[in-house]
Amino acid sequence: MDRITRLAVASTAKSSPSLYEVHVGCNKCGDVHNMGITVVVEGGPATKQNISALYQEKSLPKNLADLANNSISCPKTGRQSTQKNHQQIFLVPTKS
Repeated sequence: MDRITRLAVASTAKSSPSLYEVHVGCNKCGDVHNMGITVVVEGGPATKQNISALYQEKSLPKNLADLANNSISCPKTGRQSTQKNHQQIFLVPTKS
């Protein structure tokens, strides 16, 4: 990662632990859906960001890595799927 990219990532990160909703890109319809799961992350993003980009230079915490094993139901199709691609698993800061 070049210096400009590192600065951009650093400037958008929160330093204290924050609560995030987990959203995923759906394998069934292509939309992004809220999984109904929240996680606490230290140094997380200030805006929606995928976990692959957020942790590209460090180890993915177990609680976030485990998200790839969670099955979700697509609200459009009703079909179950899992999202293994970390580029399609997003942390979204909660409103509170």
